[in-house]
Amino acid sequence: MNARKLIQYLDDQKQAIEALIAQLDEVQVTFNAQFDEFKAQHDATLDRLSDQIAADPSAAGPQFMAAVEERLPEERQRIDERRQKVREEYLPKRQQAADDLLNKAQAEMAELRALNPQLDTQEEDLKAEKAGLEAQLAVLNEDIGRLSRGLGVVSHFLAITKADRERQRVIGKLELINDSLRQVRQGWEQRREDTEQHQSDLQKQWQLESVAVARLQSELDQLDDEARREDLAQRRAIRYVLDNLKEILSASDASLDAGLRQMVQLNVSTDAYHGGLASVGGMIGLLRGIGSGNDALRRSVEGLDNEQQMHSAYLKPLDFQLPSSVEAFHQQWPALGRQFADEKIIGAQPADFSSAVEPLLAGPLSQSNIEAMFESLGTMIQRATAQW
Repeated sequence: MNARKLIQYLDDQKQAIEALIAQLDEVQVTFNAQFDEFKAQHDATLDRLSDQIAADPSAAGPQFMAAVEERLPEERQRIDERRQKVREEYLPKRQQAADDLLNKAQAEMAELRALNPQLDTQEEDLKAEKAGLEAQLAVLNEDIGRLSRGLGVVSHFLAITKADRERQRVIGKLELINDSLRQVRQGWEQRREDTEQHQSDLQKQWQLESVAVARLQSELDQLDDEARREDLAQRRAIRYVLDNLKEILSASDASLDAGLRQMVQLNVSTDAYHGGLASVGGMIGLLRGIGSGNDALRRSVEGLDNEQQMHSAYLKPLDFQLPSSVEAFHQQWPALGRQFADEKIIGAQPADFSSAVEPLLAGPLSQSNIEAMFESLGTMIQRATAQW
């Protein structure tokens, strides 16, 4: 096939891959939506059983409590590590952040208070200068009025002209002083408003840090209590065993026995959802990788085609012999599209989806098969351009 046909073939495969990705995106959305609902049920059951066993550990039976005892050292160590972190890192860091915010707010207010008398002095100086100019202007106006009476306009023309020039100069200086006064007052008002807003922001941040400090201090107080630490370790161990329970353990209490069986089912289903989400995410990533490889190959073929057309006088048209293995590889997209068409049914059975994907990743979509397909395409291009 020529370059144009090969490019069209690659475009067709791109569309098929993108359509399959769109279907898998829908499956992923369904998995996530259903997992959110399932997780709420799982966590509610976990909370209920944890509280029930913590209130009466003997009701859980010897097998369960043996698993709890086995887990206890790990939980005690985790609690000790948390206690050390809170005391030496988290609490001091939060306390320092709160202190820094308070110091910053106080420094900002001190700066504003220091600025106020400076601006007041500046304003008073401008007012004094303004008063002097206004008095000077009044004298000039009086002189001009006196010299302009009757025929004085003619006899005192030069003096009147000189006084009027001085009058205009004074008026100009007064306008500049008035502008300076406005700028001083507006600058103060803007600075005050900005400071008030920033103070409000700092106060909110300080309150958040203070709440965090209080919570950490409360946690540290509890962790420093040996009896509370042991109770917390026991509760954490119970929760861990419940959350990882995959085999049925009989309990002496009938309702608790039923709860443990339910927990096993929920944990198994949780693993299935995790596996399904990982499988669909892996498939989407793999297909996007193949699509990117096809795009890169398409650009190469298009570049070669453009070069051949530019130099057609001495470069022969390209003739690509598409390997049968490449055609076989890309023929799987329609079948996969049909296999993953109903996202609702697939979304309800995450374990089945994982089981369906596993042989694909080990066979048709294995890394070795993908690499072989692209190597075949690369060899095809080398053979087509060998005649150049």
